[in-house]
Amino acid sequence: MPLRRRRPCALAVAFAAALALLPAGAAPAQTAVLATNGSSLQAPANLALPGGANQCAARPYIGLGAGSIQFIPTNQTTCMWWSSQYGPTGQVVANTYVPRGAGAVTRVRVRSGAAPAQLQFAVLGSGGGLCCTTKQASPPVQPLADQVTEFAVNLPAGSGVGDTPGSQYNDILVIAAVGPGSLPVNDRGAHGFLFGSAANQAQAAFLHPALALGASNTDVGIMDGYEVLLQYDWCGVPMTGSNLRPVAPADPTTACLPGASTPLGAISRTVPVRDGVAGLRLRCLLRATCSGSLRLLPRNAGGASAAARRRRAVVYGGARFRIAAGRGATVGVHLSPAGRGALRRGRRSLPVTVEVTTSAGRTTLRVTLTR
Repeated sequence: MPLRRRRPCALAVAFAAALALLPAGAAPAQTAVLATNGSSLQAPANLALPGGANQCAARPYIGLGAGSIQFIPTNQTTCMWWSSQYGPTGQVVANTYVPRGAGAVTRVRVRSGAAPAQLQFAVLGSGGGLCCTTKQASPPVQPLADQVTEFAVNLPAGSGVGDTPGSQYNDILVIAAVGPGSLPVNDRGAHGFLFGSAANQAQAAFLHPALALGASNTDVGIMDGYEVLLQYDWCGVPMTGSNLRPVAPADPTTACLPGASTPLGAISRTVPVRDGVAGLRLRCLLRATCSGSLRLLPRNAGGASAAARRRRAVVYGGARFRIAAGRGATVGVHLSPAGRGALRRGRRSLPVTVEVTTSAGRTTLRVTLTR
């Protein structure tokens, strides 16, 4: 029989919350901050586990030899998954551990494959030092097949100092599959190296079955080579050396939305181009609907004077947009002949400036087109 590993939640995981991708100089002058963390959502959801349409029916274990893996039947239709990703020197570059502070997860995004399972998003906590107890859970949602789907949530979560001297608590955002279907997980194809280098690896953790609200289980499985395609936004007040007991904002779903001078943020700075159309993923950062027009310009052209822009007269593409307050959307921008030519010359990537024009004025974003 394979070894069943019990996984403590108090892992030595260094969490560095990446600030949301806002235009330069647009950080809101508020106590609360917005952090985006988790998967980049660039890899496909290609997980294939024994069990057919029910990907909670088996869980992976380290095999008998180096680099091998085996699957153990669970006889379950529900499960929870989360993961961490590591950079070229083995450092943590992304995970779904919640920042140190007090706040809430306000938006989540998942990339699904075919026939995705119905999901909940849950916050697991360590409390006494062992993972895991379900502290919060969203209503069930249904992701769309073969694409990124975004959901608005309000899940109080944070990490910091516990109630007893020397203790701490760590919250984790996870996906919970609550029925048969495929999971938003990328299989990197190499497994069973947990005791080797973590460089450029991904490591998933999972529970079978999914835990009900308030339920606990310490039998957490782990396996390298899997990336959970989950990304989230957290709005909260960070914990600092002078503020060890931060208080969460009264309404985290709006506390991190900036004023009208900054209407849009880029969900991803990497923009795929398919059949001459750039899929620009944007988020409305206002408390009202964002509407206007945008243009793709050569990098740095957006910061040039109006006279200089007229002299250059090079536009890679343009589109109009209308995005609900606080929501994300993909704006399709048809590339002009100049844009398609520049992308070809750029050998699969092209840095551009997105010039956004609304009734509030003009602002710019920086993204990179890829094909």
